[in-house]
Amino acid sequence: MAVTTAIVIDTSGRIAIGPASLSALTSLAITAVIIALAPLVVGAGLAAVPLPLLLFWAFVVVRLVLSPNPDGLQNMAVLTMFTFGIAFSARSATMEIAGATLRAFAGVGVLIAVVFAIGTLSGADVYMTRAFALTALVLLSAAVALPPTDLMSRTAPFVIVGAVVLSLSRTASAISILMLVGLVVRLRRGHRLVLACGAVTGVALMTGVLMLSFEPLRNRFLVGDNAVEVGGLAINTSGRSALWEAVGESAKQAPFLGHGPGSAVVFVTERFGAITQPHNEYLRVLHDEGLVGMVLFALGCLLVLIRIVERIARTDQPIHWAALFAMSATLAAAATDNVLVYPFVLLPASVLIGLSLGLPRDRHPRVSSARAAEHRAGTRGLTGVTR
Repeated sequence: MAVTTAIVIDTSGRIAIGPASLSALTSLAITAVIIALAPLVVGAGLAAVPLPLLLFWAFVVVRLVLSPNPDGLQNMAVLTMFTFGIAFSARSATMEIAGATLRAFAGVGVLIAVVFAIGTLSGADVYMTRAFALTALVLLSAAVALPPTDLMSRTAPFVIVGAVVLSLSRTASAISILMLVGLVVRLRRGHRLVLACGAVTGVALMTGVLMLSFEPLRNRFLVGDNAVEVGGLAINTSGRSALWEAVGESAKQAPFLGHGPGSAVVFVTERFGAITQPHNEYLRVLHDEGLVGMVLFALGCLLVLIRIVERIARTDQPIHWAALFAMSATLAAAATDNVLVYPFVLLPASVLIGLSLGLPRDRHPRVSSARAAEHRAGTRGLTGVTR
């Protein structure tokens, strides 16, 4: 399902079925299936999802019931995919499945990168640039962490990054180039630090060369409203600074519980017309769910990162690095884009994260930690003592 979503990306969103798009109806259908199958992960897969993240999901559902609207329903659907996607992936996690998933995601990343590049160069509009670039970041996470055993695994990161840069998506381009530093995880631990420093230098030089030689990309950063100044350079935000200020001011009117799921979209659409999204997911959460939702969301994401890093420190397995890259890239992109409402971003990301959190903290060949938790729960008596 995640692979199909990553291949299709946003194309189904262009197909209208009555008042809704095929993408919206598909998201709701997937959500309905996930909720119907949710009992399968109770007590096992859900143990891999940090409690604050589960509480955030429940809070969004309750707020949506109290203040229903179509945009809020879409937000809840994608959040359900992410939260329970982690749980379902964790429940079935094994090293074999993790390795196969990394390879599948890297292969899909190369596929959509080539399709996008050919479409862009030929003038065919296959994928929307932002949707492609953000999806590619998740697939790039798998490609970077994948051990270099053949030509595909060696070239995949560079093919994907090249296509992301070609998309001229500023945030995604910057993140993807930086992610190339992660290639050092393919090496043994004792060789990484020096090479990481060299990789950072190389990435900085590559960025400088791109900015100087690739005028379309340079203009994306430096030509426009120039509302933000960094290191003496005026950076183009494409009007986002005014948008963010307005959403932030609106959020202050309901600081604790927010205006309700989907309210940021309603506010932005009424205020700015052609713009329909806040282009900052932290402001979206603050506006829709208030400080209560923001605290739960932030704690949930932090705990996900901590658990992944714990597994990296103890096992150094590629799936954990891929999960770390995917989660970090998604959170970074959330500062300027709308990743929390994109199923083609969050569903693949949830698979990588779930596979990581479903595996034990220490090296183990087959049994996932989610399955181990299920076994322990089944062998305890009413007193809570393991038999």
